[in-house]
Amino acid sequence: MRVTRSRVTAALALLATAALTPTPAQAKAAVNVVVLDWNIQGEIADMKAIAKVIRDNGANVVTLQEVHRRPDADQVKQLADELGWDLTANAHFGAGDNPGPCDDPQPGKAGNAILSSYKIVERVTIPISDFATCPVNRSLAGVKLDLGGGAEIRVFTTHLSPGLSATSTSRREAQATTVRDYFGSRSPLILTGDFNAPPTDALSKKFVSTGWTDTGAKYANKPTHGTARIDYVYTRGVTTTSGSVLSSTLSDHRPLVMRMVR
Repeated sequence: MRVTRSRVTAALALLATAALTPTPAQAKAAVNVVVLDWNIQGEIADMKAIAKVIRDNGANVVTLQEVHRRPDADQVKQLADELGWDLTANAHFGAGDNPGPCDDPQPGKAGNAILSSYKIVERVTIPISDFATCPVNRSLAGVKLDLGGGAEIRVFTTHLSPGLSATSTSRREAQATTVRDYFGSRSPLILTGDFNAPPTDALSKKFVSTGWTDTGAKYANKPTHGTARIDYVYTRGVTTTSGSVLSSTLSDHRPLVMRMVR
């Protein structure tokens, strides 16, 4: 059979296309990330019971607010031990939320924590307030997680100042602005926490208008504290597939669970 030049050219083009198309083994596999966010109400938290909620919901990334690390009761270590995660490789504590000059002296530190079954390869704690007197100062804790196969994700959590007065609102909005400015336009990101502001608040609307997705608006639009939704899982450049507000009564806040693909 005579082989024409056009047939040879077509065959070579087909081979080139096949060489450039990744096989299933070469393509990067999607990673399932299950985030559980929870304000655990400080020193009264039952870490064993909290660990059970985390396990029961299959969370592999946990972000917490009002976490205490006292000489006689390190809640971060307690939870890591309960989950079987290494304190050094799988946990980060960002000090903040500490008692101020107007509070009774307390030993140890309080703040936010991130724990994950994935290895933490970077850690950061950013102060987001600098009060010389009351109220307590606040911070933003963050990590970069190695998801395997070359995939990474950055996860942050914070706890903004509470209160309904004009002064409290102004403080909270300043903290939120510091958080947004820190991230700029970076992506992909997961940002969680107790923002002490409902979705109708100007603070919450500003996050959405600057490119953050409020996953709770679609998947968990229920109260997280009393009758208000003030706890959030914001994302940028991450696909959320499902989520819910859990009915646990272990804290005055209800935990949020979001399932994502990275």
